[in-house]
Amino acid sequence: MKLLKLFLTMTGLISFSACAGSASEEYPGVHVLQYHHVSATTPAVTSITPDQFEQHLRYLKEHDFNVVAIEQAAEWIDAGATIPRKTVVITFDDGYDNVLENAHPKLKEYGFPYAVFVNPDLLEAHPSAYMSWQQLKTIDAEGATIVNHGQTHDHLIRRNENESEAQWQARMKQDVVSAQQAIDAQLGEQPKYFAYPYGEYSPALEKLLEDWGFKGFAQHSGAWSQWSPATAIPRFPASGRYANLETLSVKLNSLPMAVTHYTPADPLVSHSETRPTVTVELSKAEGMNTNALRCFAGSDVLEPHWDSEMQFSVTPKSDIPIGRSRINCTAPSTSGGYHWFSVALIRPDSQGTWPD
Repeated sequence: MKLLKLFLTMTGLISFSACAGSASEEYPGVHVLQYHHVSATTPAVTSITPDQFEQHLRYLKEHDFNVVAIEQAAEWIDAGATIPRKTVVITFDDGYDNVLENAHPKLKEYGFPYAVFVNPDLLEAHPSAYMSWQQLKTIDAEGATIVNHGQTHDHLIRRNENESEAQWQARMKQDVVSAQQAIDAQLGEQPKYFAYPYGEYSPALEKLLEDWGFKGFAQHSGAWSQWSPATAIPRFPASGRYANLETLSVKLNSLPMAVTHYTPADPLVSHSETRPTVTVELSKAEGMNTNALRCFAGSDVLEPHWDSEMQFSVTPKSDIPIGRSRINCTAPSTSGGYHWFSVALIRPDSQGTWPD
C-alpha cells in the first residue's frame, strides 16, 4: 500500500477508535457514495458540478464524517468490526477525465481517499473522454484506488440471441476477469472489487463474481453492512437529481436494516410482473420503530403488511416502469435518523430490453 493510502487508512483508524461505543454499534455500516462526471457540461443525469461536489466534501468535513479508503471499509465489514456511524467511502464509475480535472484536486486538498471503477477497453478506445493509464497511475499514487467496471460497460445480465449458459459465462469472464488483468498489469495488483455497469446484477452473475473472488458493487441505496451480500453491495447515488445536499444528508445519517433475506432476489422480473411483491425478512429490530416502517415506490408510499414479527411485504400501488427502479424502505431509529433498505428491480419491455 502506498504511503499516502497508508496514512489515510491510519487516519480512518484513529477516527474509528474514537467513535467506538457510539449508538450505531447495533447497526454498523458504511455509506458508499457513487459519482460519475464532475462537470457542468456533461449529461445532467450522471453529473455533479464542481461547485456542488465541493459542497459535498465540505459537508463531510464540517460534520465530522470519517472518509476512508474502500479497502479499509471492506476490511472492517469482513471482520465484523464496530464501525462509526459517520463512515463514508467515495466512488466514481467510468473514470472520466473530468474526475482528474475537477474532483481529484479537491479530494487531495481535503485528504479524502476514493475509488474509481474503470473500463480498460473503453479508456483505451476513447482517450478524449477517459483518464489514461498514466493519469490513473498518478491518482493511484495520490490516494485513489483503481478498480474494475468491466471491459465493455454492457448490460451484462442480458443474454445474446441463442447464447448458451456456457457461452454467457465465457463472455462474462472475458468482460470481468480480463479487465482485472489489464488493471493489475498497468497498476500492480488491485483489490478485486467490481461495479456492475448500470448497477445491473443477477444471482447467476453474483455467483460468478463469488467464484472469481470479487466483491460486487451495485446502485440500489442503503448502507454497506454485515447484512449486505458481498456481491450486491449498495451505494447511494450522489449525482444528478441525487446531488441535493438536503436529501443526501438524510441518507448519510441513515443506518442499515438487518435484512437476512428478501424476494425477489433477482432484480430482473418479467415484463408481465407489473407490480411485484417485495418480501423482507429481518434478523433483529432493536432500536428500530417498525410501526413507522414505510416503503416507497416512485412517489407512492407503501404501508407494509407484517407477515410475522420479523417479516413484512409490500406491493406497488402502480405499475413499475420499464427499466430500472427501486423500492426503498425506511424505519425511524431510536438513536436518530432512519434505517434504510433498498430492493433493485428491472422490468424489461415486451422485447426483453430496457433503456440505458
